[in-house]
Amino acid sequence: MKPGPREKNPETPSNHGKLLLDATCAPADIAYPTDLTLLNEAREKLEAMIDVLHAARRPGRRKPRTYRWKARKAYLAVAKQRRVSPRALRKAIGKQLRFVARDLRILASLRDEVGLEALSRRQYRDLLVIHELYRQQEEMYRK
Repeated sequence: MKPGPREKNPETPSNHGKLLLDATCAPADIAYPTDLTLLNEAREKLEAMIDVLHAARRPGRRKPRTYRWKARKAYLAVAKQRRVSPRALRKAIGKQLRFVARDLRILASLRDEVGLEALSRRQYRDLLVIHELYRQQEEMYRK
């Protein structure tokens, strides 16, 4: 007769010792947020907001210049490097700060013209967070 799954088989060895698990792993799809990456994401979100507010304007108006291709190229030039010197990182952060500042100025002018009602709740919340992020990053850059 064969033993069932709950019955002990005298031929199989019993478990001995302790199992040690390492809990220091992190998901691979969640990146560590660096200052440069935060500024780049903020810039991309601002550009999406500018697109939404521009679409809400009356037709025939020119879309404001955001230099999104130049900004992305400047970000990737540093982000792709294996080791970034502190001087190059500071320079890149300064560039991204200027791109974000330009986008915030454009959003302010669009806000005066159209209002912020065209933005979704999430975009509006992101806008408030981006204002605070910009303030903090600019203060750290200056000091």
